Amino acid sequence: MDREAHAPTGLDTLPKVATLATPLRHTTRRALSTASFCLGLWGGVTFWMYGFGFFISNVAILLGVISLVMGYRSGEKGEQLAWLGVLLGMTGAGAAITCYRFMQLAFEGTVPTMLP
Repeated sequence: MDREAHAPTGLDTLPKVATLATPLRHTTRRALSTASFCLGLWGGVTFWMYGFGFFISNVAILLGVISLVMGYRSGEKGEQLAWLGVLLGMTGAGAAITCYRFMQLAFEGTVPTMLP
């Protein structure tokens, strides 16, 4: 049947459904670097809770290093959130260790000799 032969219906005038501009695998790749950045921020905020903040910071470092090794970029213009995640994770982990060692020295009177 010819398309011009039938009368237009309401279905013919509907706009086409937009397709995804970014494939799903690219979104997942970006999520690793974004998760590294977010966990780095969270680990830096919660560094004083030694076990939790230290763990979150280490996960941020791990995800950031994975993203960097795999070459994943994040954001519209290819921002490297993974580098920021690694930097913030290292800062949070360092602050957690420093806070823990200060507490040992100030309240227990023990001189810290090595990492726990």
